[in-house]
Amino acid sequence: MPWPSFFKPHDPSAPEWEIYIENFAFPFTNQLAIGEVSFVVLDLETTGLNSRKDSMLSLGAIRVDNLEMKVGERMEYFVHQEGYSPNKSIGIHGIMPGQTAEGIEETELLKKLLQFLGRSIIVGHHIGFDVAILNRAMKRVYGKPLQNKVIDTVQLVRKWDSLGFDRPHRNLGLDEVCRRWNIPLHERHTAAGDAFLTAILFLKLCGKLQSRGIRTLGALLRT
Repeated sequence: MPWPSFFKPHDPSAPEWEIYIENFAFPFTNQLAIGEVSFVVLDLETTGLNSRKDSMLSLGAIRVDNLEMKVGERMEYFVHQEGYSPNKSIGIHGIMPGQTAEGIEETELLKKLLQFLGRSIIVGHHIGFDVAILNRAMKRVYGKPLQNKVIDTVQLVRKWDSLGFDRPHRNLGLDEVCRRWNIPLHERHTAAGDAFLTAILFLKLCGKLQSRGIRTLGALLRT
């Protein structure tokens, strides 16, 4: 007798998932030079700061290949959230209900994201939160989390600080770190704007770290 449908494990058989998973048959190896690796710098704006219950309101992402930002290869979407009403987080991101009402459906966004990501390394500032939000959505739709490796620019800043060439960063928020690294703060607290700022920060950090002998993906991933 077959199990009732609600007892069946989720089978991520959607074509976009199968295509996405095929990318990891040939993952980036830790021996690759940083410049040979594809990265996607990503940022979310969300309904709040609880990764277990809050949801995406917007997503911004931009590709970095050959240690160059590919401004023509980017994503920027508002995400439809049924019944979204402004709370105190609106004071940070300024996203209004009308913008999410006209936004892309979450399922469609994830499909586009899988196609955009491929096997690229995901990069972000405090990226663990963003990935946790995304993975909750991924598990709802596909039953599986994202498979990409992840680099947090916060950890790269700490790596640089550990080398002892500058005084340590006391504040690791994106605003303060960008000021320390002379990155102008344009379009702050929009997903696309923050992804762009983080991509600039990432490239600066990679350049600095390479000058100190950190030249491979494996060395970059080690914290």
